Amino acid sequence: MIVKWTKKYFWELLVVSVLVFVGLIFRLKGISTNHSFWSDEALVSAFSREIVLGRASLWESLTVFHYQRLQVVTAALSFMIFGVSEWSARLPSVFWGSIGIIFAYLVARKYSNKWGGYLAAFLYTFLQLNLAHATQAKPYAALETLFLMAIYFSEKHLLTTLLVATVATLYNYIGVITFFPLLLQLLFRVKWKELGVFFGVLGLVSIVILGRFLHIDVILRFFDPQYNWTTYLRELFWRQFAFISLPATFGLFLIKDKKIFWGIALGILALLFSWNFIFYSRNLRYLMPVFGILTVLFGIFWGKVGELLYKKPALVCLTVMALIFAGGYKIVRKPSVYYTPNADFFADVQNADYKTFFKLTYEKFPDFDNTAVFSNLQDAYVWYAHYKPTALFKIGNLPPYIETQSGLVVYPDLRYFMAEMKKYPKGFVVAEDWQSILPEDVKDYVKKNLKLELRVESMSVSPEEKWPLELYSWGM
Repeated sequence: MIVKWTKKYFWELLVVSVLVFVGLIFRLKGISTNHSFWSDEALVSAFSREIVLGRASLWESLTVFHYQRLQVVTAALSFMIFGVSEWSARLPSVFWGSIGIIFAYLVARKYSNKWGGYLAAFLYTFLQLNLAHATQAKPYAALETLFLMAIYFSEKHLLTTLLVATVATLYNYIGVITFFPLLLQLLFRVKWKELGVFFGVLGLVSIVILGRFLHIDVILRFFDPQYNWTTYLRELFWRQFAFISLPATFGLFLIKDKKIFWGIALGILALLFSWNFIFYSRNLRYLMPVFGILTVLFGIFWGKVGELLYKKPALVCLTVMALIFAGGYKIVRKPSVYYTPNADFFADVQNADYKTFFKLTYEKFPDFDNTAVFSNLQDAYVWYAHYKPTALFKIGNLPPYIETQSGLVVYPDLRYFMAEMKKYPKGFVVAEDWQSILPEDVKDYVKKNLKLELRVESMSVSPEEKWPLELYSWGM
C-alpha cells in the first residue's frame, strides 16, 4: 500500500522534499554564527536556561513568562539535547519554518492543484520575511506553521485541529486565531438544538479554566481599541507586498468550501484588527501567521488561474516562480548567515550586538558584577551578564514601581537617576545610542557628564544596521 502510494506521488514527494531540504539549509545557515540575541530572544531563552541548569523550576518559569509557555519549554528541550547556546535556542524555529513548507504545499494543493502547491511551497521557502523569523528564538515561525496545520486538518480531523490550536495558543496568545478553522467547522456541522445543558455548562467551565491558565483575559482588549496603525498596515500590504496580498485575496475567494473560507478569513481579520487597533506596537512579527497563509492563497490563486483559464497550471505557476526568483524582490536567492527582520519595517527589531558588548565589558572590567549598573532593560542581562542591573530607568509618567519579571525598581526620569547615583561611589550606565525607552534626560546627562568606556556599533553579520551600545562609568 505504501509502495503504491509512493509511486503514485513520487514526483510530488520529490519536489516538496527538495524544497524542504533547501529551506532547511537556508535556515540552518542563518543561525550558524551564533550571533547575538536581541532583547526578546535573550529574555525567553534565559528562562529556558534557568530550567535546564536547575536554577528555576519549570512551573516557576512558566508562571512568570506566561504568554510564551511553549517557547520556554521548546528552547529548554533544545538546550538539554544540544547544549546551551544561541544556536540551540533558535533551532526549534528552524524546524517549524521548514515544516511550514510542507503544509503550505498541502493546503494550497488541497484547494487548487499540485502546481499551486508547488508555488506556495516555493514562496514559503524563500520569502525573506519567513527566513528572518525562522532564524530567531521566538515563536512566530511556529505560529505561522500551526495556523496552516489547523486549516489543513480542520475539515476531517477536529481533535487534531483542537490540539494544534491549543499548542499555538500556548506558544503565544495570538495563536488563538488557529481556533477559527475549528470553530467554523463546528458551526456548520453541529445541530445546536441537540446540545444539552450539560454540554453547555461543561464547555463554559472548560473555557473559564483554560482562560485562567492562559491569562486569556487579555482577549478583552479586543473590545477596547487604543491604537491605530492603519498607515503602516497600508504600507505593508499594499505598497510592499501587493504582489502577494492582491492575488492572495482573490485566492481566498476561489476556495469553494465555506467552512474553510470563513475559518481563514476570520482568523486573518481578527489578527489584522488586533494588530491595527489593540497591540501597543506595530511589530511585524505579530503578523507572521497572516503572511504564512497569504503565501498559500497566492499559490491557490495562480494554480486556479492556470487551471481554469489556460488549462496549463504548470506553465503559469512555473512562470510566476521564475519571475519571482529572477526579480529577487522580498525573497532570498542564496543562503546567508543572517536574515534581517528589518527589511520591511525599519527598526522593527533593535538587533544590537549585546553578545560582543558584554564580552568586551567583562574583559575590560572583570569586577563588573560587583558594581552598580543602571540600564533601561534587563532582557539582555539575564542571558549575557552574570547578574541583573541595579536599577532600571524607563520613559513614563508613573512613579517608581517594581517590575514583575525582574523584581527591580523602575524609575521614570533624571531626578531619580541622580538620587540613585549618589548612593553608589562608582558604577556603570548601559545606554543605547538610539531612540529607546531610556529617558532622554537621563541619556543626555550620561553622555555629557559620565565617561564613555566602550561602544559597540553593530553585529558583524549585519554591519549596515547600526544599533550602538555604550557603556559609561562614574567614580572609576
